[in-house]
Amino acid sequence: EFILTQRWIVGCIRFWLGFILLSAGVTKMLHGNFIQLIGPPWLIEVLAKHQLGLFAEFIAISQIIIGFCLLVKRFATLGAVMAIPMFLNILMVTISQDWRGTPYVVSFFLACNIYLLIWDFDKLKFLLIDQEGAVPKGGITRKNIQIDLLYLIGLVPILIAVLITMPLRASQILAFGGLVWWIGVYVWQLIKKQNIHK
Repeated sequence: EFILTQRWIVGCIRFWLGFILLSAGVTKMLHGNFIQLIGPPWLIEVLAKHQLGLFAEFIAISQIIIGFCLLVKRFATLGAVMAIPMFLNILMVTISQDWRGTPYVVSFFLACNIYLLIWDFDKLKFLLIDQEGAVPKGGITRKNIQIDLLYLIGLVPILIAVLITMPLRASQILAFGGLVWWIGVYVWQLIKKQNIHK
């Protein structure tokens, strides 16, 4: 019997926000030729008229990286932290441009992201305490660094697709290839976990 657990809800919010940000960034960089869920695909062109094209590209690349972090559970907390200023900036732009309805949508995204941070409070509380002794000492340890690297490999073709000038079809294939790679790594992890539990 399937039950909506809090962990399942958090996972869905994380995946949803991550895909929204990632697709918005790739869509901007490929000028609307990708999966568009939110955001104007023409933002870079419009801002370039005001000498802000590089800034718009920076925002798009940041959306891709933040979306990647949210999509991959191992980096989800980092992604949720980075998404706060991203959503706040988007909110301010939509309010200042008087886009009707959009500020409410972005506010909802922001609220969902805050929920993710509340869920991860145990990972973040060390940023808010004064006692240095309470902060864990030592280096970063990962249970399986190979999985981290496999997920990062999937980010490479997406970044190549949006940063290097090439035919549109090649860029689209690379971007979709990165997504397919992540799905493959995720499915492989699930199969591996099921085999361990048998």
